[in-house]
Amino acid sequence: MSWLFTTAAELLERASEAKLSVPDFIVAREAFYSSQSPEAIRTEVARRIRITRQSLDQGLSKPQHSFSGLTSGAAAKLAAAPRLTLSDPLFRLALTYSLAVNEVNACGGKIVAFPTAGSSGVVPGVLWAYRDARRKDLDAESREFQDAYMVAAGIGMVIANRATLAGAAGGCQAECGAAAAMAAAGLLSLAGASIADSFEGAALSLKNCLGLACDPVAGLVEVPCVKRNAFMAANALTAVTLVEAGVKSTIPFDEVVSAMKAIGDSMPAALRESALGGLAASPTGLSYKEKLARG
Repeated sequence: MSWLFTTAAELLERASEAKLSVPDFIVAREAFYSSQSPEAIRTEVARRIRITRQSLDQGLSKPQHSFSGLTSGAAAKLAAAPRLTLSDPLFRLALTYSLAVNEVNACGGKIVAFPTAGSSGVVPGVLWAYRDARRKDLDAESREFQDAYMVAAGIGMVIANRATLAGAAGGCQAECGAAAAMAAAGLLSLAGASIADSFEGAALSLKNCLGLACDPVAGLVEVPCVKRNAFMAANALTAVTLVEAGVKSTIPFDEVVSAMKAIGDSMPAALRESALGGLAASPTGLSYKEKLARG
């Protein structure tokens, strides 16, 4: 039996050959490559899920302020806002939680890169928001909750195998865009959708991030990165809503990933994490760079 896959289609095929669900196949695959038991892998998955919650709670316990001044407690402001036009609890929590985790990253706290540090808030932000708003019975030890993270991981693995997860190679479509696709797939799985529909959600989410530049102000993973995590959470929720309404992606997920790679390859270096273009080259962006250079 082969553990190798480079496409979503191959992932489904390998899982079917192994007579395992996609989450169980990913766990079994990791157990094979690490020479550990599936139970040990599940224990590690639970540990990492708990870390995402700790990051989230830390980001909400007090406003996060970074040394650069570019991160200034956005999650705490959103959590405390008394009146919002859009007040759905799941939507609000997803945005708040995604901000909270990524602000902790910006301030040097402990996070799980999922798939990268700069996009670390999206998947846990969306999944923990669903848990807190709709399914309080779930926790890091719940197999169902773990499976949602495994489906998200499967999406990330396909993107890594077929394209890239690095902003320096493919722009922010490869980081926050990938995270949005992972979050959409994970939430659909958690909400009871088929694995095919989870891939539909990933396709819808990712294709609406194509061409997203990586242009960090002053070379720091803060602007636009932190707030972009909240926008990508909203992207994932939109994809989930569309799929649940019966809307499909015209372009299959594997083809969307191929398009993402082609777009990333054609991006100028100034828009691939070099901090030489986009927002980083704006007057305000350059002023922050100069201030930090002066200490």
